[in-house]
Amino acid sequence: MGMLAAPRSRLRLYTSFGQYWQMFIALVTGRHTSGDSVSQLEKSVCDLTGARNAVATPLARTGIYLLVRHMIRPGQEVIMSPYTIADVVNMVVCAGGRPVFADIDRASCNIDPQSVAKLITVDTGLVMATHFYGQMADMDALAQICAKKNVPVIEDAAQAFGGRQNGRFSGTIGHAGVFSFGLYKNVNAFFGGMVVTDDDRLAADIRQELEQWPYQSRIGIAKKALAGLITDLVTRQPFFGVFFFHLFRWAFLNNVEVINNQLKIDVAPELKTVLPADLKCRMLPVQARLVQRQLGKVDADTASRTAAARQYHDGLSDIPELQLAPLCEDQSHIYWYFPVQYENRADLVAHVLRQGRDITPSYHRNCASLPCFSEFARPCPNAQETADSVIYLPTYPAYGPRQIDKTIKAIRSYFGK
Repeated sequence: MGMLAAPRSRLRLYTSFGQYWQMFIALVTGRHTSGDSVSQLEKSVCDLTGARNAVATPLARTGIYLLVRHMIRPGQEVIMSPYTIADVVNMVVCAGGRPVFADIDRASCNIDPQSVAKLITVDTGLVMATHFYGQMADMDALAQICAKKNVPVIEDAAQAFGGRQNGRFSGTIGHAGVFSFGLYKNVNAFFGGMVVTDDDRLAADIRQELEQWPYQSRIGIAKKALAGLITDLVTRQPFFGVFFFHLFRWAFLNNVEVINNQLKIDVAPELKTVLPADLKCRMLPVQARLVQRQLGKVDADTASRTAAARQYHDGLSDIPELQLAPLCEDQSHIYWYFPVQYENRADLVAHVLRQGRDITPSYHRNCASLPCFSEFARPCPNAQETADSVIYLPTYPAYGPRQIDKTIKAIRSYFGK
């Protein structure tokens, strides 16, 4: 395969070389902790989302920890989706909650409101809805169910910054919400998050606790930025097309896990009961400045990814063996990826890789069946089937219609279309 024919990578970070340079200069000159950029960003997020309060956090999972810690009594139950990363579950545990897994709706990959309704008891402290792959959960149904039981709902909107449901910004429909500005998100500060809420007392309590923590360390954020730069170079042409695509394809087709695992997170999940020290810090002003510059492009990027979703939907909807992500063109889905589900996904991915296209199985798991969370285990068949069948199709704006069309053709050829 020639360089010009090589595919674009399955992912690209939402970063620019200008961001790396800005971070480098700030770290070298000591300006990474200077200025009131964090408070300015918090105000901008309030203006954008309509929330009354925004509190910057080092990353989304710390925000989840702080919300659970300040909203429940120790030992209360937190009803949540099992289809997530292990550290989301760990944040509930570290905050003193007891995870109760509700099954999901396979089409949306989000928590099923009817499953939630069956699990609410007098011991339920709150319900957490995760907006997975960018699709917002059915917040109207969840809000109705929880209001009847006087149980608050919070939103894990880490993958859905910019989403809107019935005109309301993701994260602002429930009692509180959490956003992520992590390395792989559509707004990226290498590391970072934000809590939003209209509850003034809750915001004040979280802010008071955060103020006792140190800033993210210079070495810690430098490592995150370096990891981003390496990822950027690996996934950028010509490096990707000339070498890395062929390496990753070979590793997948030959089950070389030492390489395959470099492309995943959550490879070795474990139970945590104490908040790790590296999560107990504050957002740096330089990170806030990076996020501030990206807020203006959120809607345009969402529109681009939604157009990609329309192209995938139109190109694959006649294949009954595939379960496609719902087509939502009202911004209730920001299409972080376009997920499709197929029961023999490894075979399909291998075929598409052999056709010279770069796609990948999802790395997300059904946490309700993981050995490390055995004390919280519950049967969640939809979550298990979803975890075993999801494939990511790229949607980032630079991927473009021509690349999407080639990927669609490779998938169709597997099914003899």
